[in-house]
Amino acid sequence: MQRILAGLSALPGADQAYIISRRDGLVAAVGKRGRAPMVDHATQIVQAMDKLEKVSSVGRGLEFWSEGNGMYLLTRLSEDASLVISGKKGGRIARWRHAVECDVDLLNSVMR
Repeated sequence: MQRILAGLSALPGADQAYIISRRDGLVAAVGKRGRAPMVDHATQIVQAMDKLEKVSSVGRGLEFWSEGNGMYLLTRLSEDASLVISGKKGGRIARWRHAVECDVDLLNSVMR
């Protein structure tokens, strides 16, 4: 799992990659030294996605990304776990998404 996260954190513009769980909180993280994962922020996004699903007929949110002062990608791996990649402005979210798609089956098998 650490190798996969290290590869994701090495993507262009990415600083950090981590997995959060509803049940267990932070599962694993790789990133720059001295920088803590924004677990509370990621948890709030997952909760907002759940709320949006229940309130409207949008359906289940599987992915969230943000491009502003920094870049942020949250992808649900399972009902319990989500993967987060964050980094600098100018990162390539499309490349991040492709890398996640390539590794999602492996990540899910490791999470079991």
